[in-house]
Amino acid sequence: MRQPMLPWALWLCAGLGLAACSSQPQPPGATAVRVERELVSHNLHIDAGEQLVLTSPQRNIRVTEQLLHRVTEFDAGDRAINSHESYQALPWDNQAVGLIAEDRRFALHTNHDGVLRLNLLDEQFVELDFENLRTVQLVARAGPGVVAEQTLLVSRELRSVLREAVTLVHDNLEESGIEQWVYRIHRLDALGLEEESNQLENMLIVLTVGDPELQAEFLQALGGGKQP
Repeated sequence: MRQPMLPWALWLCAGLGLAACSSQPQPPGATAVRVERELVSHNLHIDAGEQLVLTSPQRNIRVTEQLLHRVTEFDAGDRAINSHESYQALPWDNQAVGLIAEDRRFALHTNHDGVLRLNLLDEQFVELDFENLRTVQLVARAGPGVVAEQTLLVSRELRSVLREAVTLVHDNLEESGIEQWVYRIHRLDALGLEEESNQLENMLIVLTVGDPELQAEFLQALGGGKQP
C-alpha cells in the first residue's frame, strides 16, 4: 500500500532541495559595485635636504607629487556602501622645474625617480654674478594652484669657490698648454670640487686620444703635479 507513494516522496524531497539551493546567499562580489574617486587635494613637495644653505655647487633635489582622493563604493541600487580616503605620494618624474637666480629663469628636469641634479657650475649658469648670488629659488608647477617653491641660500664660501671654479671648468682647453691643464685639475680638487676635477681630467684624456705622445706627456705631468 505504501509503494505508490514513493515517487511522490522523491519529488517532494527534490523540490525541497531545489528550494534550499535557491535560498542560499549570493557569493561575495556577485553584486555589481561602482567606484567613484574624488580628488580632495593635489600638492607638490620639494625636498632639498635639511640644510637649506648651499655649501657645494651640487645638490640632489627630490620632488614628490601628493594626491588625496575620497573613494566611494556604490551597490547595484546606487547606494553608498563604503567610503574612505586614499593617499598617494609619487615621484614627479621627468618634469620641468624652474630655477630663479638674479631674476633670471633656468629650466631643470627631474629624472624617473623625481630627482633633479642641481649643479651651479653647469654651463647654463656661467654668466651669473656669483660674487653677488645670495639665493636660488626652485619652482615646481603641476597646474593652476598646484605650485611648490623652495629657496636655497648660497654660502659666502661657496660664492668664492664658484667665482674661481667657473673659469677653471669652462675656459677653452685648446688655448692652454699641459701645465695649465694640470693646474686646473689640481686646483679644482683643492677647492673641494672632486667631481669637476675628475670630469676635466677625463675630458682631457679623451681630447688627447688622437695624439698618444701629447697624452703621455699630459699623464706624466698630471702624476707629477706640476704647477704653471
